[in-house]
Amino acid sequence: MVSFNGVSDFKFKPGKINFTVNADVSNSNKSKLKFHPSTFDVFIQQKKLGQISNPEKVVLKRNGVTEVSAPLIANTERGALIQLTTLSFKDSVEIQFIGEVTVGLGIFKKKIPINESFKTSTRFLKFKN
Repeated sequence: MVSFNGVSDFKFKPGKINFTVNADVSNSNKSKLKFHPSTFDVFIQQKKLGQISNPEKVVLKRNGVTEVSAPLIANTERGALIQLTTLSFKDSVEIQFIGEVTVGLGIFKKKIPINESFKTSTRFLKFKN
């Protein structure tokens, strides 16, 4: 990932959070790289928020940087709303993704373990129904 551009379209429903992650992602391969639908755990401030899945395939252009807006669905743990409401009063939070992502290069697919973390502003914690 070259840069993280934030989270948008944050909508909370009972047991589920829909949001979009925006980032610039680099692909140094000579062919397209595809991220297939996968599921992984998300932690905010070292507390498990739930499991995230990407329902759509994301394709990265070859030999360059692609601006990605990936819609994600989080199935939340019990007490997630209280945790998010408490965190909305802070200036920034640390988000961590742990699990496996399925990627493809042409006809080949492989599961790759991820353990990524970053800090971001809490501005995205504006609840919409």
